[in-house]
Amino acid sequence: MPLSTANPKQQVDPGMIDSFVQIVFGYLDGQVPVRLLAEKGTPAQKPKAFTLPCSGLSEALVAPAQGAVRSARAVYVVPGTVATGSSGKAKDVKSTGVVLVDLDDGDIMKKREHLEHALGPASMVVASGGRTKDGQEKIHLYWRLTKAAEGAEMERVRSVRERIAARVAGDPSFKSLHQPIRVAGTIHGKHGRFSLTRIVSISSVEYELGDLEDRVAAMPQLAASSGHSMKVDAARDGPGAHDLMTRTIREGAVDEVTRFEALSKVIGHWVRTARLGRCSIDEAWRAVVDHNAASISPPWDEARLRREFDALLERDTGNHSHPNRAYDPNSRLTTNFSDDTLAALFVDREGSDWRYVAAWKAWLIWTGACWQRDETSRVREQVRQACRAAALTCEKPNDVHRICSDKTISAVVRIAASDPSIAIRTSDLDAFPMLLNTPAGVINLETGEVRDHDRDLLLTQTTAAAPGRGCPRWIRFLGEITNGDADLQAYLKRLAGYLLSGTTSEQMFAFFHGAGANGKSVFIQTLASVLGDYAATATLDTFMASATSKHLTELAGLRGARMVIVPETDPGRAWAEGRIKSVTGGETIRANFMHRDHFEFVPQFKLIVAGNHRPSLTGTGEAMQRRLHLVPFEVTIPAERRDVHLLAKLQEERDGILGWMLEGCAEWREQGLSPPSGILDAASSYFAEEDLVGQWIEENCETGSQCKATAQALFMNWSHWAEAAGHPKGTKKSLGEALRQRGFKSGKVMRTRGWFGLRPSGKAPECREGQ
Repeated sequence: MPLSTANPKQQVDPGMIDSFVQIVFGYLDGQVPVRLLAEKGTPAQKPKAFTLPCSGLSEALVAPAQGAVRSARAVYVVPGTVATGSSGKAKDVKSTGVVLVDLDDGDIMKKREHLEHALGPASMVVASGGRTKDGQEKIHLYWRLTKAAEGAEMERVRSVRERIAARVAGDPSFKSLHQPIRVAGTIHGKHGRFSLTRIVSISSVEYELGDLEDRVAAMPQLAASSGHSMKVDAARDGPGAHDLMTRTIREGAVDEVTRFEALSKVIGHWVRTARLGRCSIDEAWRAVVDHNAASISPPWDEARLRREFDALLERDTGNHSHPNRAYDPNSRLTTNFSDDTLAALFVDREGSDWRYVAAWKAWLIWTGACWQRDETSRVREQVRQACRAAALTCEKPNDVHRICSDKTISAVVRIAASDPSIAIRTSDLDAFPMLLNTPAGVINLETGEVRDHDRDLLLTQTTAAAPGRGCPRWIRFLGEITNGDADLQAYLKRLAGYLLSGTTSEQMFAFFHGAGANGKSVFIQTLASVLGDYAATATLDTFMASATSKHLTELAGLRGARMVIVPETDPGRAWAEGRIKSVTGGETIRANFMHRDHFEFVPQFKLIVAGNHRPSLTGTGEAMQRRLHLVPFEVTIPAERRDVHLLAKLQEERDGILGWMLEGCAEWREQGLSPPSGILDAASSYFAEEDLVGQWIEENCETGSQCKATAQALFMNWSHWAEAAGHPKGTKKSLGEALRQRGFKSGKVMRTRGWFGLRPSGKAPECREGQ
């Protein structure tokens, strides 16, 4: 969003700086090199360099960051630590807790997708504040290590950073351990244009250094874009083996695939063919030799080709536990179809359309647009058909009965579920918060680009609408329910656009409040009908306080949603403030489906609560005040103007409404939600009414530096006031916590516990003796 330089102190985000520091330096000790460097396009100035200790680093960075804005400098840190007194050169960096890459050119989204598909979701993604020539945000990706890398491990980290950058044409500077990087939460100010270096996404996922090294080694080079959207994993997707067998592949990837990639796929095809008993190993080898001679220009020499063939053959042997590990070249691998062979046959023929999530004990099937749960045991039916096909080749009746038995079918389903090309983690699903899946394709919300549906993105949701233009009845409806308030309409448009994303960066939830017949329910239902799979409904109990603990299944069903609706509130209930803070604050949530393993996810949904009754607040602190957007719906539609078919009419415009929401998303990304004064005033009034302790202090207490009272005297006075007003009095502890939140200090008063800064204004002796 654009930032003003009028009051730069307000632009630095201390909370975001702290989140950044926790990811990058959370496991480290020592001194952190800090660099204050002149921004490009501003007057030249000497850089400033100093070190700060890891302990208290978040707080220590705030003041330099605020000063840097005024002096047109940027705040950088070396993502590692040095010993006290060190200069911060590469040889001085003694430890680091992250592997990172800087993506500042080309198709940033393609590069990020390629990296996260190969390496796993980044622990943190930071938008540096700059943009590429085609308008994409430049980003930094961090993969947090499970422990600090030190000693000889530092060279391994350096090498991994260099190879990651090389694979996707990232900034090669980070092959140096002392290369500094911008701090999230500080200001990017190149050429005098100011924007926040902000955290786009953050999670608790961590990686072993050795695991990252293995993944980088297996990660293919990202080929140059040809103007069309590239698949996430060029090696796994792209042309298939059968296609490559009919094409000539020339040196230098001039045919958009390298000779290595083409031969690897063809060799893999023939190795699988031999494993399934359709040819011998010797026949497979001869087929590869013939293909190399006929279709690879220039051909590989036979010695190199044999090494690659043997390597893939050995890998296939290890993955599939063949009984004949020596691979007799003159024999077929099997003629009796073991359970493992049948599973391999199923995966080879049908595996591209199936994935299995062990934590859910659930199969997912590809619909052509997204992955959906297999709720009708279709996977078992496909395995049954595969077993029947295999049985047709058997000569012995006993083999036919065995292959088609329930026991064999169950075993094949179980074995296939663990195949590396089938098994996925919950964290692999819906891992791209700025991609929106629609019937028309996948929309990049940052660039507006629409790409084809893609299995490898592992998206499980899709909207019910495709982007369109024009929604005149919807626009007229907005004017009616807002009484023509243009500011409120613009806010609702930005909010609707924010709902399209999978980020919770605004850390808010909305409460649509008002009596009936005001349009709030129709507004919410219409957006939900547009969002389709991305919208979910939660019970009131999920986000209301309760004396009993809530089952984790209440949250499990909200994974992957981007809009969660609570359609009504009851009188006398209170917000479940702890849970609301968790789901709106980007914290990792632990959940499980009934009788299933626990899994963790970072909520992508924005909570929308609608109701006639305002839930009570047990706390009125800054955290809840910052999160709550209280949207007043004050217009009552007269009975004679109510249209019982309005929702259906609006749903007919859903494609145009999605287009309107996409416009709102662009406006939200440009300026944030920016709630108008009517929403801010409504929230302020609400918190003032709910602040019972504040009302008691105003009515029954005196405040000032000379005031003090015992805790007992204050609690007695509070109890009388609360009971007279019909409110629960709570405990001394709860009252003390409320006073502490307001800045009052506790201490000894008349040799007992007491409070400084206030005293009861009553005349009773017990209320005055602490003065």
